[in-house]
Amino acid sequence: MARPFFFLPQTGEASTIACMPNELDVYQVLKSFAKRNKISAIDFRVFVLAVQRQARTYDQDNLFFRDLALHPEGVLVPRLLQLAHEKRIAIMSVGNQIDRIYLPEAFTEPVYAEYRRMEDNPEVPFPDEDNLKLSIPSEWIQPVSVENDLPSLIEMEGDRPVLLYRITFPEGLKSIVTLSISASEKLLEYAALKIRHYLRKGSNKDYIQQRMMGAFTGKESLLKDALTTAMIKPFDAVQEMRHGRSDFTYPFWAYLSSAVKKDLSGKGDLTVDDVAVLQSAYIVDVYNNFYKGRSQREQDRENAFKTMAQLIRKPPYLFSIQDLVDFRDGQSRPLLGKYTRQELEEWIHTQTTRAAEGLMPEILVLPTGKGRSHLIAKDRFLPYLVKALHDARSIIKPLIIREWQNVLYDFRVIDAMENDSAFRANLHERIEGLSSALGAALDSRFAISVYAETRGSKDTPADLDRYFGGGIAPIDILLDLDRKRLLTDVRMLLPFWYTVPVLSWFIGLFKRARRRKSTQREAVKSAIAIDTKGDSAQGGNATTKTNSRAMEFSQMASKAERRFLPDGYAADEYLAILESRWNNMLDPRAKLNLTEDVNSLVRDYLRGILRTMKPSSFTPERIETMASNLADTSNLIRIRNHSSLEEYIRLYMVKILKR
Repeated sequence: MARPFFFLPQTGEASTIACMPNELDVYQVLKSFAKRNKISAIDFRVFVLAVQRQARTYDQDNLFFRDLALHPEGVLVPRLLQLAHEKRIAIMSVGNQIDRIYLPEAFTEPVYAEYRRMEDNPEVPFPDEDNLKLSIPSEWIQPVSVENDLPSLIEMEGDRPVLLYRITFPEGLKSIVTLSISASEKLLEYAALKIRHYLRKGSNKDYIQQRMMGAFTGKESLLKDALTTAMIKPFDAVQEMRHGRSDFTYPFWAYLSSAVKKDLSGKGDLTVDDVAVLQSAYIVDVYNNFYKGRSQREQDRENAFKTMAQLIRKPPYLFSIQDLVDFRDGQSRPLLGKYTRQELEEWIHTQTTRAAEGLMPEILVLPTGKGRSHLIAKDRFLPYLVKALHDARSIIKPLIIREWQNVLYDFRVIDAMENDSAFRANLHERIEGLSSALGAALDSRFAISVYAETRGSKDTPADLDRYFGGGIAPIDILLDLDRKRLLTDVRMLLPFWYTVPVLSWFIGLFKRARRRKSTQREAVKSAIAIDTKGDSAQGGNATTKTNSRAMEFSQMASKAERRFLPDGYAADEYLAILESRWNNMLDPRAKLNLTEDVNSLVRDYLRGILRTMKPSSFTPERIETMASNLADTSNLIRIRNHSSLEEYIRLYMVKILKR
C-alpha cells in the first residue's frame, strides 16, 4: 500500500476498530492535508475526494472505513461544522454546500509576513485587508478603536478570543490589521520603528526637537539624548517606556507623539509614509498613557502597603483581617482601592509566611479562639505583650486580694494561697477569662523567638531577659505577682485579732460551727423541697414559669451582646477595657471600691426594673435607654468619660442576665 499523504487511523484489533469513529481527528487530517499540499485554503470537494480515496485503501470490512469510502460527506461535514463553531476553522459556503475550508494560517501568515517585511524595510506601511487582498471571516477579526479599546487589550489575561484585530483611528485614517497577540508588545515596537523612520527623514528630527524645547526648558540635554535613543536604539526606548525607569520618559513620548501629530495633520495630501507615522503616533500615545497609568497604580499600591505596614505597628498592635481591610490613610481615605482584596490577601500571605532562614516572618498570626485569628507585627509583639501583662496585672491583683481577703475572713484556705502550681494555674485561668488574645500570645511562645532575634538591640529593654531570655518565665513572674507577698499583703488588711493565734482559733472555730449549722439547715430545706415537690402543682408551675422567664431574658441578653460587644473580644475582656477608661482613680483600693459600687448600683437598678419588664422588652434600644438613665443619676453624673461608663453599664447588664 502506498504511503498515505495525510493521517487516517490505522486498522487494528476488533475493540480498537469499534471506537474508530470517535477517534478521527478531522482537524489533524486537515492540517496534515494542508501541510503536505502547502496550502491553508482547502477546496472542500478536493479534500473529500482525497479522504475517500485514502479510505478505500484500508480494510473495507471495517465499518468506519467503509462508511468513509462510500459516504465521506456524512462523516466529515458534522465535524467540520463543529470545528467552525469552535473557531478552529472557517467555512465558506455556496448555497447550502461547503465550498472552501480555511485554516487560521490562511489569514495569520500573510499578516505576519507583512510585519516581518516592515522590520526589514520601515517604508512598508501597516497592512490592511485591501492591500493584503484578504476577506477575513468576522469570527476571526475584532474591530478595535485605538483610543477606546486598545488600552484594555494590551495586558489581556488568558487566551485572546480572536486571531486578528482591525485597529481603527480617528481623523479618517485607514484602519490596520494586526495579530491579536501583537497587541501585548510587538505593535508598539513596530510603531516605534515608524517614528524612528520619520525622525531620520530630512530635518524632521531638528524640527521636532525645536518644537519640544519649550516643554523641556532646562532639560535640553535629556531631550537630545532621548531623541537620539529613539532614532538609534528604538527598542531600548520602548523598554524605557514599558518600565518607566525615568520620570522623563512619559512626558518625552507624550510631547513627541503630539508634535508628530501636529506636524503631519497640517499637511494637505498625506503620503503612505505620513499615514503610517500618524497611525504610529496614535499607537505610541496609547501605550505611553497605559504604561504611565500602570506605573502610577503600582506606585500607589506600593505606597498603600507602606502605609499598611506603618498602621499595623501602631496601638493596639493586634488587628483582625477586617481591621486591615478597613485601614485608611492620613486623609481618611480607604487604602482598599489602591490595591484589590486579592492583592491584600497576597500581601498578608507573604508577610506572614516568608522570612530569611532562622528568622520569624515580619507579621505573626495569633489564633484567638473560635476559629478567629489576629495579626501583629513582629517588632511590636513584645511591646504588646508587656503592656497587656501590665494591664492584666492591674485588674487581676485587686481581684485576688479581695477574694483572698474574703477567704481569710472565714478562716479558710484555698490551694492557690499555699501552692505555687495551683497559684499559677489560677492565674492562667484568669488570663484566659480576661483576654483571649493575651492567653493566645503566651501560649504561642512567639516571645522567645522574637526576643532571641532582637536581643541586645538598643530598642529592646535589658530587663526583658528575665522574662524571655531562657525561655518564657512562669506566669506569676510575668505578672509580677508573688504568691507569698500577696498573702502577706492580704493578711495586713485583716483586723488585728486575726493575727492573734489563740483568739483567731476560737473565732474560726465559732464560724466553722455556724457554717456547719447553716449547711445543715440548707440541706433540710432542700430535702423538704424535694419531698413536697409533687404536693403543690401551683408551686411547680410558678417555678417553671420563673425558669422560663430567666431563660427568655438570657436569650435577649445574648442577642444584645452581639450588638454591644466588638468582634474579637470576650465580655470580661472588653468590660475591663471600658472600666480602665472611666475609672481613673490611682489608688488601687479606691479604684476597686468604685467599680464595685457601680456594679452594685447597676444590679439594684436592674433588679427593680426586671420585676415588671417583659423579657421581649429587653432589647438593645431599651438597654441603651436604661444605661443612659442610670448614668445620669446624681451618684454617677460626676464620673468622667460618660460615654465609656454608659457602654460599660450596657454590657454589664447583658452579662448579668446572660447565662
